[in-house]
Amino acid sequence: MKKLQYLLLSVLLTIAAASCYGQANHSVGLEARMFPMLARLLTDGQRLSLVRNMDSQRDQIQPLQERIRSSRAALLNQIVSGKFDEKLARQYAAQSAGAEAELTVIFARALSQMQPPLSAQQLGQLKSYQSGHFAGFRDEAEAPAPEVHLKMPPPLPTDTNGLPIVN
Repeated sequence: MKKLQYLLLSVLLTIAAASCYGQANHSVGLEARMFPMLARLLTDGQRLSLVRNMDSQRDQIQPLQERIRSSRAALLNQIVSGKFDEKLARQYAAQSAGAEAELTVIFARALSQMQPPLSAQQLGQLKSYQSGHFAGFRDEAEAPAPEVHLKMPPPLPTDTNGLPIVN
């Protein structure tokens, strides 16, 4: 379970790093580009600090983004060329994954240097983040049932052939 949480956290950081730095101006509309969970967690001061930390790394981020774009484009071109080469596809995928890993480390470093640091409550929320929502529930069985918006009529009675009986 711990390994799954760490994996989800690393995926979260990767997505946040990739989405947060896709545009040149980081300070405008940061919440729209950031992973929504982080936008809900950070205070204005923390968000500003994170933006400053990331802006100081811009010279490292831009080449990584370009490497991701070019390796993904090359992979797509290789796939649609009609002659699939698994070794080449793995090479392009590895290039993209390596650049994304570097972005994740840069983002994690910037997040760790953010001032003020994450509070105990924020850390708890971050750790409980699972599968795209804040998990207050350990088990799907504990989750509340979704609200019913449309009540369906009961099914029609059927005959022995499974056809509905209409009066």
